[in-house]
Amino acid sequence: MITAATRLVALLGDPVGHSLSPVMHNAAFRETGLDMCYLAFEVNPQDLGKALEGLKCLGAVGANITVPFKERALLYMDRLAPEADAVGAVNTVVFEGKHASGHNTDIDGVRETLRMFRVSRKSALLLGAGGAARAAACALGKEGWDPIWVSNRHHKRAEQLADDLARICNTPFAVAIPWGERPPEPCPLVVNATSLGLGEAEWPEGLPGKILSDENVEGVLDLVYTPGAVTSLVEAAIKRGIHAVGGEEVLLRQGASAFRLFTGMEAPVDRMRSSMRDWTVRNGRG
Repeated sequence: MITAATRLVALLGDPVGHSLSPVMHNAAFRETGLDMCYLAFEVNPQDLGKALEGLKCLGAVGANITVPFKERALLYMDRLAPEADAVGAVNTVVFEGKHASGHNTDIDGVRETLRMFRVSRKSALLLGAGGAARAAACALGKEGWDPIWVSNRHHKRAEQLADDLARICNTPFAVAIPWGERPPEPCPLVVNATSLGLGEAEWPEGLPGKILSDENVEGVLDLVYTPGAVTSLVEAAIKRGIHAVGGEEVLLRQGASAFRLFTGMEAPVDRMRSSMRDWTVRNGRG
């Protein structure tokens, strides 16, 4: 029950209507007996700073930041955790009095999910160069993936991320390659950190097939997710017999890290996972 004492945690992004974050966090609050509530808000880009300031003034516990604001959110932080500062992206904000502290739990989420893959060599093709891609790149580097091939629709951004990797997470080798091309050497893992597959952001015709046509591809991690369904990239991978994991797993694992920041408690991960599964079944999406 929501009372006058209930504390607020928010999700800020555009879009947010598909998000399972409210489902899993509210289930976690109930499981742990916390008088807290998690709500999602669609925010215009020019209003992100106002939204964060409003939450702080209202005494909110914190907020999660999702696409397309993870890099922009840096501008409104009073303090940054080391990894958020290093990757230049924030996905979790904790309000501490008059200060907003920015964190990046995407790194933890991707690192834990990467351990689900067993491939012949730890080389990855990373698609994207935004906030999610920067966190994924850091996670890949920390987990010992080398080389990392970076590809983005705007090639200069891919080059910048490749250049930044050594500074961000001591990755010895990363290189940008043209959008839509395969790496020039065997690369078993493909990581999609773009927004392609989310809502109306469709993949260019034939591109998933082209990316996955290389016989050396053994795994796909798509950070995008569709509640109760699979993304077009994951579907294409499964049809080819490639082990594929969707973004729900990363969402769950980064959400558990965010829960610890919001509450100081360990997250009830099993309850969070089951809440997402139950929601998709109840809503006819599973």
